[in-house]
Amino acid sequence: MVIHLTKKLADKLKIAPEKASSVNEFLSWRAHYVEDSGHCFVVFMNDASGFTVVVNDVKAAKLRKLPEMFKQNLLEIFYSLNVNPDVIRCYLEELGNKAIYAKNADRKKTAQLNQRIQDLLWILDDISNDIELSLDANNLIYNVLDKDGAIKPKKKMLELLGRYGLPVIKCAAIDLRVRLLLGVENRDAIRHLRVSINISFENLHRILQTAFGWQNSHLYSFGMLKEWDEDCYHKPEVKLFSKNEDIENDPNAIYTEDKKLIDYLGEYQKILYIYDYGDCWLHQIEIENLIPDCVEELPILLSGEGDAPPEDVGGPGSFAEFLAIINNPKHEDFESMKSWAESQGWKPFDYPKIAQMVKNVK
Repeated sequence: MVIHLTKKLADKLKIAPEKASSVNEFLSWRAHYVEDSGHCFVVFMNDASGFTVVVNDVKAAKLRKLPEMFKQNLLEIFYSLNVNPDVIRCYLEELGNKAIYAKNADRKKTAQLNQRIQDLLWILDDISNDIELSLDANNLIYNVLDKDGAIKPKKKMLELLGRYGLPVIKCAAIDLRVRLLLGVENRDAIRHLRVSINISFENLHRILQTAFGWQNSHLYSFGMLKEWDEDCYHKPEVKLFSKNEDIENDPNAIYTEDKKLIDYLGEYQKILYIYDYGDCWLHQIEIENLIPDCVEELPILLSGEGDAPPEDVGGPGSFAEFLAIINNPKHEDFESMKSWAESQGWKPFDYPKIAQMVKNVK
């Protein structure tokens, strides 16, 4: 593995790297040290794909172990993308055990790295977790250029990992049945999803938001349960909070970005997802099926039925009133309600469209 150090990072490491001879771009990475608004992190960018690995909160101790930290984060990112463990092993073996530091002398690659850093700075205040930060960067940044034009780093890296002749995607997956309780007879909205068992609760939240057409405008939480009962909505056995919730004074608080679904599988078979504490939308999640060797790119919306409410409609009771008006063109409030619903981005459930949107959530 060759790591091309920018001058700032070379100075931090107290290394004087030489200019590298011809290298394999797939095994070559650019790296830069960034300090901004109290944050300090190192950004690695693969020369062949633009794939990004972030090592956040880099203090002196981490700098001394930078290659090891890079490989550990790369491993976790690959696992989060459901890359075949055998493919990961092949790539890590090609990278080798020893990092060769080289001078960063390619202006085009440096410009791309600088643009990557600017994009990361936009989301750094919202996402501090190294892996989530890296996943967002690789899924959302399109400005790395090759002979075919703009590419998405994640897609390009997965294509390149196909060189080993093995299925690139392979993981244990799980099917979830999610019922959004709407308080209207026979109107509950249901979505069937297939996700990796290694998915973080933060990412599961994003998928649920997309599957039900929510706008990610409110706080949310997950509750882990063994059975549904009258108290389950108020007293889940384990509760995970959104990263934006102010629970710093609670020593037992668990954040969604710090835990994965696999951490609780086995002991708990039911999950309560609550979105918008004001309207209080309750989503009952049940585990239906385990797929030990899934080779499909995840997540997948397998099926669905029922319209989810507009954002901020006011809860189940208000949603019932909304339906009575929106389904009656002769109602005196029909036009104003229709206009309001459109302003909220509300549309009836469209399976093909939502399925494609869910597929793009990473």
